[in-house]
Amino acid sequence: MASGSDASDTEAFLPARPPRLAPTSYCRTVLALSLALLTLLSVVGRYAVPSKVVATGSSNSLSQKFKLLDAWRLISGAQSDPFNFRCPMTVFQRMAAAALVGQKAEGDCCRSYDAVPMLWPYQFPECGRHWCPSCWRSSENMSSPSGGFAALGYAASLAVSSPKALQPKGTERRLDITRHAGINSKKMLGRAKHGFRERVVDLCPRISDWEEYYLNDDAENVHARVYKSAHAEVAVVSFRGTQATSAQNWEIDSDIAMLPVELGAPGPHKTASSVANVHEGFFLELQRVLPHVRKWVEGYIEGTQGLFGIPSYWKLVFTGHSLGASLAILAATLAEAEGWSRTPDAVIAFGAPRLADKALSDWWESRNLCGKLLRVAVHNDVITWMPFVEPLQLMDIVTYCFENVMSCIGQLANGPKELHPSDRWAHVCPKSEFLVPGSMKGINSQMEDFSLLGGVLAHLIGNTLFGYAFGVVNSDIPQKDAYCGLRRDLFPAPNCTSTEELNDVVCFGLSHDPNGTSAKACNKNCCDDEYCSVWQFMRNGQCWRGRSHQCTSFHPYAAEVVEGKRVH
Repeated sequence: MASGSDASDTEAFLPARPPRLAPTSYCRTVLALSLALLTLLSVVGRYAVPSKVVATGSSNSLSQKFKLLDAWRLISGAQSDPFNFRCPMTVFQRMAAAALVGQKAEGDCCRSYDAVPMLWPYQFPECGRHWCPSCWRSSENMSSPSGGFAALGYAASLAVSSPKALQPKGTERRLDITRHAGINSKKMLGRAKHGFRERVVDLCPRISDWEEYYLNDDAENVHARVYKSAHAEVAVVSFRGTQATSAQNWEIDSDIAMLPVELGAPGPHKTASSVANVHEGFFLELQRVLPHVRKWVEGYIEGTQGLFGIPSYWKLVFTGHSLGASLAILAATLAEAEGWSRTPDAVIAFGAPRLADKALSDWWESRNLCGKLLRVAVHNDVITWMPFVEPLQLMDIVTYCFENVMSCIGQLANGPKELHPSDRWAHVCPKSEFLVPGSMKGINSQMEDFSLLGGVLAHLIGNTLFGYAFGVVNSDIPQKDAYCGLRRDLFPAPNCTSTEELNDVVCFGLSHDPNGTSAKACNKNCCDDEYCSVWQFMRNGQCWRGRSHQCTSFHPYAAEVVEGKRVH
């Protein structure tokens, strides 16, 4: 599955194998099955195709060049920003609409977009909300005891999906075999988008003393990023989702065999088994990083013998998106089952697939643990319904569609009539689900407002126009936020805008830009750089730009500033 990016991930589908499908039924079902292949290519949202899937040569370079949204824009012929409402539609869009659905696409532009969601599943604000009821489906209020941690969980889940290069280079520490610990910025930075515009933002601005560590298994590309704040008395373990170019991650996701796991005695609150069948790929890969997480939580690192573990009066949160969400839930399960000296106070999971049979959920309920779990979901996110079908059924359908290409393509406009998720798989603590709006048509169990592309895009975590970023900022999560101060204006604006004049102060920590030969060029270069938020042009004709929150008028260089701005 993927993060977000962003992101990223996918699992396969799984139910008992049904009777052989008739050709029409095959075509309708292939849409739900095709999204398994599509998610294998693009669910993280960073690139259209993972490197292992693409043949060597020029195709591989293309997979690095085009991101999912860029690839769609190229194929559709929409040279302008597809998130800007276009009416009349492009020639390509009108021709495709007429070919696929004929008269159903005639009328105003909103009606045309609604008739052919494969053209573009995004719900334009200009069209209102009545065209796609499922796009806005959300829970009325958040009653979970873990609700106050949701914004912090989102911030950490997006941060872990962002590259380590976002962090300024500084002195590295090592904890056991962990990597790249000890950052200088003390900020929880992440890469966020507004449509195609991307910026690096401080996702948790109320806290400015984060210590950050990496607990990675580089051989299998399984990563956890952990944060702690002494001021806020909170620690977060964030598991990363699937990276689209990681062959190891796809192998994890595709290993959908069920593995019996001994959990120990259930609690007194519900009858439950001590054994649950879990997703084999998730469970086995978690074992590669979980010992390091336990050492970090309990403090048994560098000979400290537990002296510097997470204090009992601090709050401990496990979180993640997609694959990361599954790992967070399983890690919390094993922390309880193995009797860790410190277990999480909250588990915040975004876009989690179904990761085990019902026995795991019963075990959580028997121990009265469900109050710790908040599972945030977008209704049209395809990943939250996975796994669906048996691998053999998938192969039958794919084989049929290779032999009957045009017949299968013809079904893309309408989608299957209904979806039948396997009853072998279940979410943990179903009542812990908190729905947020996604602003995208997609995939759901009733196949309302079907869109294959939308089902993938609705899963992404970092774009404030759709998916989980949109859902989080348009839900109760910011209002319940007890830590971060998460709000909409932290995320990229549609266009580069000035938020503060910096003409009478000098800001420290900026870098010289030799190409910024004027104030206008300095401003443009900063706006074009996702990491830059401050620029200043000096009397000597030099441009200085970067990130800084240390600006003062009590310095001789303040008088040398001709013009400066903080931009967003």
